[in-house]
Amino acid sequence: MQLDHIVHFIKRNPQEIIDYLSVRNIKAVQGGRHEKWGTYNSLLYLNSSYIEFLAIENKATAMQSDNPLVQQAVQDLATFEGLGQVCFRTENIEALKQELNEKGYKTYPIFPGERMRADGQMIKWKMLFLQAKREVPFPFFIQWEQDDHTRYEEFKSLGMIDQQLIHTKIKDIKYIVESPEETAAEWRELFQGKQHGTNVMIADVSFEFAAYNKKYANKNRPVHITLQPFLNNEETIQLFGSSYHSL
Repeated sequence: MQLDHIVHFIKRNPQEIIDYLSVRNIKAVQGGRHEKWGTYNSLLYLNSSYIEFLAIENKATAMQSDNPLVQQAVQDLATFEGLGQVCFRTENIEALKQELNEKGYKTYPIFPGERMRADGQMIKWKMLFLQAKREVPFPFFIQWEQDDHTRYEEFKSLGMIDQQLIHTKIKDIKYIVESPEETAAEWRELFQGKQHGTNVMIADVSFEFAAYNKKYANKNRPVHITLQPFLNNEETIQLFGSSYHSL
């Protein structure tokens, strides 16, 4: 299992992210539109994962969606914008669902997903969500129609990946939560990860769960990610409600 992407909810047109990062010599690209969900996005591709900047394009459609990620976007964007979710990718989402159910986790039906890319190509995938045990949503899972190698070779050929980011990885994700110890223990159990205090290692990413304080608007959500090597010479970029830091 590998980290696939992080979802950063934004209250603006995704093109603003592209323009904002372009000034800093960082290349993000248009993702596409999810017409059935009323959302659209822009993307920042890294070594083997990416950051999705997700916005609501059609609020009426989004509010009627039964997709848990879209429901969370509607809920979160009513009060703040910033990092909101984490996604891991799998090669057999049906088997994963069965395994999680056998372990006692409650899962939603598998959601088929698709978006029309800016070049007119339809991208398809499947998504699996778990019902959270507390206010911190569990990560969700994705299985792409194409294998990883084919997808990333296509991204490279289309110029969607910034050459300076092809070795950049997400190393650490920090959450601000009400119950750090309990949350860390639940995530360790779910992923069978290694736990040190309130830090849990999942795949090759460290998840830190820190106690909530009032300076953060997005309680029980990720607030900070660390990348290695970083995007440019700046140690930290404050980006629409969240921070991106250099290791």
